[in-house]
Amino acid sequence: MKPVTTYITNITASIVTTVGVLVLIGWQANFIVLKQILPKLVAMNPVAAVAFVFCGIALLLRDKKGYKRVIAITLASLVVIASLLRIAAVTGIFDIGIDQLLYRQRVQTTLYIGVPNHMVPHSAVAFLLSGTSLLLLLSERIRASQWLALPVNGLGILSLIGYIYHLSSYYIVASFVPLSLHTGILFILLSSALLVAKSKQGFMQQITNVHAGGKAARLLLPAMVIIPVILGYYVITGVLRERFSIAVWVSLFVCAVIFLSGLLIWLTAYIINKVEKKRLQEKQQADAQRRLLAEYKYRESQERYHSLINTIDGIVWEADAQTLAFTFVSKQAERILGYPVQRWLSESSFWPDHIHEDDRAWAVNYCAQETAKGLPHQFEYRMLAADGRILWMRDIVAVAVENNKPVRLSGILVDITQQKKMETALHNKQLSQQKLITEITILAQEKERNELGLELHDNINQLLSVVKLYLGLIKTEKTYNEEIIEKSYTHLIEAMNDIRKLSHSLVAPSLGHDGLKEAIEDLMESVQQPHNLQINLSIDEDYDALQVDKNKELMLYRIIQEQLNNIIKYAQANSIGISLKQQGSNLHLTITDNGIGFDTAQSVNGIGLKNINSRVNFYSGKMDITSAPGYGCTLEVSIPN
Repeated sequence: MKPVTTYITNITASIVTTVGVLVLIGWQANFIVLKQILPKLVAMNPVAAVAFVFCGIALLLRDKKGYKRVIAITLASLVVIASLLRIAAVTGIFDIGIDQLLYRQRVQTTLYIGVPNHMVPHSAVAFLLSGTSLLLLLSERIRASQWLALPVNGLGILSLIGYIYHLSSYYIVASFVPLSLHTGILFILLSSALLVAKSKQGFMQQITNVHAGGKAARLLLPAMVIIPVILGYYVITGVLRERFSIAVWVSLFVCAVIFLSGLLIWLTAYIINKVEKKRLQEKQQADAQRRLLAEYKYRESQERYHSLINTIDGIVWEADAQTLAFTFVSKQAERILGYPVQRWLSESSFWPDHIHEDDRAWAVNYCAQETAKGLPHQFEYRMLAADGRILWMRDIVAVAVENNKPVRLSGILVDITQQKKMETALHNKQLSQQKLITEITILAQEKERNELGLELHDNINQLLSVVKLYLGLIKTEKTYNEEIIEKSYTHLIEAMNDIRKLSHSLVAPSLGHDGLKEAIEDLMESVQQPHNLQINLSIDEDYDALQVDKNKELMLYRIIQEQLNNIIKYAQANSIGISLKQQGSNLHLTITDNGIGFDTAQSVNGIGLKNINSRVNFYSGKMDITSAPGYGCTLEVSIPN
């Protein structure tokens, strides 16, 4: 919404423009009423009328942009130029007859006390000040614009007072026609519009603001102008009619001014006091409203706070730091432990009385020690519920300290019974898993011992027995039999190879300088030819850059060794594939064969596979077997690197 001063400015500028146009119509049609209002009064110079029209239009376009703003600046500049040319003519510098550009013949013949209707000097000065004020207003130099508008207003008021008092010296300059009445009035209107056009800025903001001073100024300014004018009128009238002497009229004028000044001062005080009283009342009302709003928001926040507390899955509490007696307990206490909140608050020893007897002494002592130090703490203990259950609780405590002394405890009691049960179940599961791993390890060891015993008995022992028999024959016959010696040598070589293979399967390979790849290749060579197998190995080219832990590499080697043994014994395969890749953050081992396969729903509980699974679980890995009768087998192992 536009301020009132904007409407005042626009209306005033419209009046100035309209009067100027009417004066020009009067000159064109020779209407005396439009030119000079009354036959005995002075007519307004037509160029002055044009200047008023230009000023009014420029004032109406003050806030416009683009070409309209250019028009406003142009019109104001033309007023300044015309006034300067008229001042130059009056001072005798040069005269181009600027005030006779329109209706020259009529201007020369329209006489007042024998003088043609030329633009008077103080009118030219007023137009110069008005045009300059307009240009400053358009360039947003508000304070300077207002200061230039003030003397124009004073000139207009002075001429108007001259007409009221019949003092021609106020509006007549020697050798010139007087300043016309409507010219003076238009100067008052134009300057007033310039003053209030941007009343929120400059010195006019002190008069137009909403505070008590501004209100008092707006009420008193008209009185300050009208009352002295009226008093002066009566004084001059009295003097001219010789009712009293000048001294009496001056004395009466002074007394009236003193009385009216006092009245204006009282009125000013009354207005300011009234406004201040209203302001204080509004402030009190606003304070009361703010206080009510603050109380409402406080209650609302408290309700939200308590609602939030009561939705927390735990018992929120406050207690005295010295006595450990509760001062606040949330409603969750009734749901978790079953005791009414009132018991928590009314029984000073409620907390220690309901701690499990095995935890009571140490829990109370620990809380007291940490509180005395002023340290936040948390601890776990058991409490007795109202229905006889024993619940594990985690107590998280904060200590409020004032003057280096603990004064208040606050915290939250969380039911961790289910967590404790899960921890116990997890512990039992870990024990079971460890037991299973131990059992599998023992079974694997027994299997290795049995296989070692069978190998020693069935192969190596038989070979050595044959050698012993051959050597016994040679010893008995006491003859050199080259054939028997050659056979004994061959059997000894076979026994040594069997012992070497047996030790190779039992002793951990060297993964130091050669690495896992070379160890796997050695293992492949040891089983390919004897068992007529085709084994393909695929390992990442940048495997060495992965810097895999040696223990993990040994585990992978043992898995490959175990699976190769399983394939040789049970799969009847002739082709095996081994792949070791890095997938994401895991090492992925895949062993495939084209053997007879098996039903995974029935045949995954062998000692060999259990041994592989236990090794994988030790490193938090995963093992997966894919197989079916007639479709070979695929073993996939994934462990974190």
